[in-house]
Order: sequence, then structure tokens, then C-alpha cells
Amino acid sequence: MSGTIMDRRALLLGAGSAGLGMALGPYAARAVAAPLRFVYADNVVPFSYADADGNATGLLKDDVDIVTSAAGYSQTTSLMPWGRAQAMVRAGQADGFCTVPSADRAAYVQFCLQPVMTSDIGIWHRRDDDRFKSIGSLEELAAFRLGSYVGNGWATEHVDAIPTLAVVPEPVSVLKMLAAGRIDAFVHDELQMGYLARAAGLTGTLAYTPRPFLGQVVRTLAIRRSLPDCAAVVAALDAAILARRADLDALARRVRLGMA
Repeated sequence: MSGTIMDRRALLLGAGSAGLGMALGPYAARAVAAPLRFVYADNVVPFSYADADGNATGLLKDDVDIVTSAAGYSQTTSLMPWGRAQAMVRAGQADGFCTVPSADRAAYVQFCLQPVMTSDIGIWHRRDDDRFKSIGSLEELAAFRLGSYVGNGWATEHVDAIPTLAVVPEPVSVLKMLAAGRIDAFVHDELQMGYLARAAGLTGTLAYTPRPFLGQVVRTLAIRRSLPDCAAVVAALDAAILARRADLDALARRVRLGMA
């Protein structure tokens, strides 16, 4: 991703600070050097992973750089297993993360109202298999051999009880199982799996079909409720997300098109 990271930094630096100050309104006055300690799941390509020097990189980190900078903050970053990352925020040892809102997490963090990125959930299948274009419910989907990976929250919630569900340690193995015909379908969002399918050379074999009943993945910034002025920080971040929406969408588009 090194070449694309340079492009992303250009986006960060080239947006025009005067225009941002006007867009952020009263929150522009909050522009102080206040580092926010963000934690990220390790090795979740392309969202968060370590670069060649061991530093946090990826789409989520780039998005948070854009938002915090526009809101007058900076961020420090740490990579770790996702369970530990959440525990760090819960204990006040880190200030925030970017993930899918849930009731459990909302007990100890305040989520921004504006999402950082949204991607459709769809069905990954072999390119020569047209059976999934008309699927309209989970009940219909359950008739097929499905695959998933350890830690896939959507699958755990929605299809974990299906007897034919094959679960493997990581997502690339699911894509390879699908390409080999060992399973029929894999439910996931387009953004992450499209990136991994390209990297594994599987885009000629696999296809993605979005289905409205599967919903979306909405990734949102969250700040620990125990942070002083938490509500004000979240409000500033929300305003920054609105002001920099075009830049955030542009980064996601680059990943979707295989430019990252």
C-alpha cells in the first residue's frame, strides 16, 4: 500500500484548512494538540495492519487521521488483537476505536452519529454460479453450503446455527474454499473481501452479489465515555466527518477499485 499511502497523505494535506474551519463552525475553535489514543485490530487487511516498520496503517487509520486532523486533534495508534483493543478502551487505557456500533460497546463508548464508511453485505460465490441473484432471505441461503472464518461477527449472529456452515481460521481460506467448490457461498462485505480476492488472484473465479436483506457494515468512530469532554470530542469528530465526507469516500473508493 506504500504508493497509495502517499496519495492518502496528499488528501490529508490538500483539503484546504480555511474551508474546513468554516464547515466545522463552532468546533473549529477546539483545534488543540490533544492526541487521542486509538487502538486497531491487528492484521485486518485492508483496514488495519502493520506496515514494513511495524507501525499501524490501513484504511481505518487513514480515515481517522483525516477526521481527527480536521477536528483539531491528532491520534496515536496501537495494533493488537481486537478483544484486547476493546478491553483497553473499556478500562480507559485507550481513548477510542472505529468499528460497528453495538449495545455492548455503547455501554462504555459514545459513537459518532456519522459513519466513517459504509459498505454493503453481499454473497460471494463462483462466477459461473447464478443461483444467488434471486436469493431473498436467510432461510433460502441456509440451503447452501456456506463458509465463514473465526471472528466473523455477522456470521456468528446470523448463520452460526446452520449445520452446513464451514468455519476456518481466516478469510482468505474461505475464498479459496469457495473458488475450489468446497462451499457454495460466503456472506461478507464487498470492500474487505474484494481487496483480499484481488490479492489472492481469485477475481476471475469469484463474483459478488449484493442482496438488500443482508444489510450493510457501518463503521463508526467511538470515544470512551470516561474521557473528559467525551461528548464535545464526539461532536467535533461528527462535524469533521461531515466536512471531509468526500475525502473519506475517495479512500474507500480507491480500495474498492484495487488502487490500494
